[in-house]
Amino acid sequence: MSSELIGWMGMGAMVLLLLLRVPVAFVLAGIGFLGYAAVSGIEPALMVAGMVPYSTVAAYTWTVLPLFILMGHFASQAGFIGDLFQAGRLWLGRIPGGVVHATIAAGAAFGAASGSGIAATTVLARICVPEMRKAGVEKKLACGCVASVGPIAQMIPPSILMVMYGMITETSIGKLLIAGIFPGLLMALSFMVSVYVRVKLNPSLVLQTKEKISWKERFSSLRGIWGVGSLAFLIMGGIYTGLFTPTEAGGVGAFGAFVLALGLRKLSLHNIYESLTGTARTTGMIFLIVAGASMFGYFLNITGIPSRLADFITALPVSSMVILIGVMILYLFLGCFIEMSACMFITLPILFPAMVKLGIDPIWFGVLIIMQSELAPITPPFGITLFVVKSVVEDIDLTDIIRGVMPFILVDLIVLAMLLAFPQISLFLPQMMSGK
Repeated sequence: MSSELIGWMGMGAMVLLLLLRVPVAFVLAGIGFLGYAAVSGIEPALMVAGMVPYSTVAAYTWTVLPLFILMGHFASQAGFIGDLFQAGRLWLGRIPGGVVHATIAAGAAFGAASGSGIAATTVLARICVPEMRKAGVEKKLACGCVASVGPIAQMIPPSILMVMYGMITETSIGKLLIAGIFPGLLMALSFMVSVYVRVKLNPSLVLQTKEKISWKERFSSLRGIWGVGSLAFLIMGGIYTGLFTPTEAGGVGAFGAFVLALGLRKLSLHNIYESLTGTARTTGMIFLIVAGASMFGYFLNITGIPSRLADFITALPVSSMVILIGVMILYLFLGCFIEMSACMFITLPILFPAMVKLGIDPIWFGVLIIMQSELAPITPPFGITLFVVKSVVEDIDLTDIIRGVMPFILVDLIVLAMLLAFPQISLFLPQMMSGK
């Protein structure tokens, strides 16, 4: 049996096991080990299994991941999102759909202190959904907004998925993080425009506030957001200017969030313990997938499938843009069924070499992949943020949440098309970093 045939059989088995909901890490590690043994023998497979997963996870660059996760936990404990929402409500409340705009602005701003879409969605659901419903926002719109806005944290730096993409593809993590700034802001602005238009067309979606808010109250509310603002400026500014590396930015960010939460008297020993254990659980889950993916990657490489697929894709008699659009459609489909971080580990070793051969900029491609990661958590049937919102807001049906996110999915697709059509939205800031 040829090694290539064994490789295709392994990929088929992987798809089957994932559809059966077997944990991703065990699927990748198990098939990787058995496939390598089938191609090269049991002794080489044991040697690879003993060395490769550890050496991959032990790489220094991965230390940025738990630091960003810890920063997000401390930022959540500090109550930043509540302050951001209140400031947004006071400044945007008079605009049609103002309280929804406040949620979008708070979610985008909180993304600068939390690289996890799931964490951001959970906090938004707990704080913003009750406030929106008190303000007369339709339940479907409130829940759909929160489920869709939370994943913006995956685009705006610091982004955990950007770090993972950079590690998998060996692309500059610093440039990737900076590349997400304009696309993330574009997404938030597009959501706000869509809500404004929808409320203007159907005022019953949101009861217009008649509350009179003084300018003194508005400016006073800004005192509550200085912490997250300074933290975001420190991290993004430090990476952009080269003052520190992404790993150092993670350390500075985690320590800064800790000091701010401590200064605001929001941290108890219990909260610190929860933050540390939550970081350990999330990091352990990700590193387990990384270890399994490294084994699976070695198996695929010895079969020659990635290089053959890259040659096949680049030889197609169509333009590189057509191929890129096809890849985006593929990710859109996969995101409906597979968690995006796992999807990246499975597909990027195969597709990324082909994209490079076609002349696709790795930074631009990374932003497009993360944009797909915004869509994946809100696309049924397995959109994770849909279930997160349902677990927090118990008196709403999942079908209503799905109806609520549909207009936001349309907006996401429009933004994806804009990022495809205008690469400079993603590349302008990274090129400035490189002096171009």
